[in-house]
Amino acid sequence: MLHQFRAILFYYRPLTLWSFITTIILLIFSPEIIPALLTKFFLIAIFSLMISDRGIRKKLGFYKMVGISNFKLLMALYLIDCILTCSFLLLIKGFI
Repeated sequence: MLHQFRAILFYYRPLTLWSFITTIILLIFSPEIIPALLTKFFLIAIFSLMISDRGIRKKLGFYKMVGISNFKLLMALYLIDCILTCSFLLLIKGFI
């Protein structure tokens, strides 16, 4: 289980910058939590379509080695992203 979580975090690390940029853009246009989570879900849905491509799947095959399915990877990435987005938005709303 710990190896799976490390693999997910290792995979999320490069996506962190893009997630933070998306959160900043969402904060500028609509600083509400529900639209931010729906936007992140839409982006995860697009990412799932990218994972279904055979060429990209070969590049991302390392998480398969520790027994993580595509669904488990996507849900874990979404949950991690939701936690970070909600905490950042609540922190910023506290100062506004």
